Amino acid sequence: MGKKKFWILIVLMLLVLYVAGNKIVSLLQTSKLDLEVSEDYEEIIEEYLLNNYSTINPKNDEDFEDLSILDSDLEGKEIFFTGELHGVEANAGLRMKFLKYFKEKTDFKYYLCELGYSHAYFLNKYLDTGDTKILEELYKPLKGTFEWNKSNYSHWKMLYEYNKTLPEDKRIQVVGVDIEHQIDVAYKYLADVLPEVEAPIEIKDKIDGIKAILDIDNKFNDGVAVEFSRELLKDIADKESIYKEYLGDNFKGFKFVNQNILNTVAAYENNNNDYDWNNTRDKFIYENFLAIQEELPKGKYYGQWGLNHAFQSEEDGVMWFGAYLNREGSAFKDKILTIAYFYDNCMQMNRTNTRAYISIKLNFIPEIFKKVNDLTGSNINIYKLNSKDSPFYELNMNSTLSGKELEAKITDFFQYVVCIKGSKATEPLNDEYN
Repeated sequence: MGKKKFWILIVLMLLVLYVAGNKIVSLLQTSKLDLEVSEDYEEIIEEYLLNNYSTINPKNDEDFEDLSILDSDLEGKEIFFTGELHGVEANAGLRMKFLKYFKEKTDFKYYLCELGYSHAYFLNKYLDTGDTKILEELYKPLKGTFEWNKSNYSHWKMLYEYNKTLPEDKRIQVVGVDIEHQIDVAYKYLADVLPEVEAPIEIKDKIDGIKAILDIDNKFNDGVAVEFSRELLKDIADKESIYKEYLGDNFKGFKFVNQNILNTVAAYENNNNDYDWNNTRDKFIYENFLAIQEELPKGKYYGQWGLNHAFQSEEDGVMWFGAYLNREGSAFKDKILTIAYFYDNCMQMNRTNTRAYISIKLNFIPEIFKKVNDLTGSNINIYKLNSKDSPFYELNMNSTLSGKELEAKITDFFQYVVCIKGSKATEPLNDEYN
């Protein structure tokens, strides 16, 4: 099949806001996707999609016959991504459905999350203990982000119950590789891993300083914390053996989180330019992943991320996390599977400038996918784009930042699409931690 023009334009903007207490958060605003193809070629795509789909029932997350369309693509893969636009209720059911499917079919060990190392630490602590107080305290600083919603909060409770059904050595472990968007959570981690015994005199002022920063009038100050981390890293470099002996097994994580705090500052210094922001942040995410996975026993990974992070190819000068993982020389080259979510006539949780949450309309689906999805009569379908003789092998991807046609094909970015129709928006937690 000859080269065809497959114009995709995704206007995907990441808003970066500073909320109360100068806590750094990031929000993914609503997105738009357009597609233009000739009438004849539209018929080819329509026929292909109608022969390569399955209807998903997210409410039944114990039966995976509806996801068997994926089975032939699992062999040899080590990282599985589903890519969402945040704030849509259907995401939650799909997330749990895919998690259980990939667990059953691949026995993945690590839940690769769009969260910082410190968040993962507390989530694993919750999963180990079932202490909902840990979960509640973790979510309070997330107010003002897409994560602060009832579905995501409940997700961890469901994962806790699911994990209990698994043998102990098969239980899922959360891995957080993002920058530390909530620096106060990072400092709670630093304090939580400190030994109960008094610190050696050579480092006592620094150790006491961590606790003092958390206790300043019960109001955390990001700027003070960042400067303290900068000085703390210098002190660690000068007195590494003392810190190692005092912190023991927690030394590497302690140092890692302090460095990641500085990485967070470096990333947000570029937040006024989409290219610089995305390149900086995703580079840190990839480097964090490499550092963490070297310390972990070998295992497979699953995670549901913001869509673009899961793209497996560089686009228009932006290297996404998935693109780093899939580039030449990577140990994970050709070992990633990405499933992109499209949205038809859905609602999305968003927020105003006053930090109030609202619901807005979300349409993120090319007309041909919408047409085919309507023809199926089902609201949630998964489409396989990489079957033999698929037209998507020949269709060029367009930059989601500039709209220009790229050399890479659609299947270089993702291999499956889930079309979601008529979902409501997620509901904010509204301080209802129960």
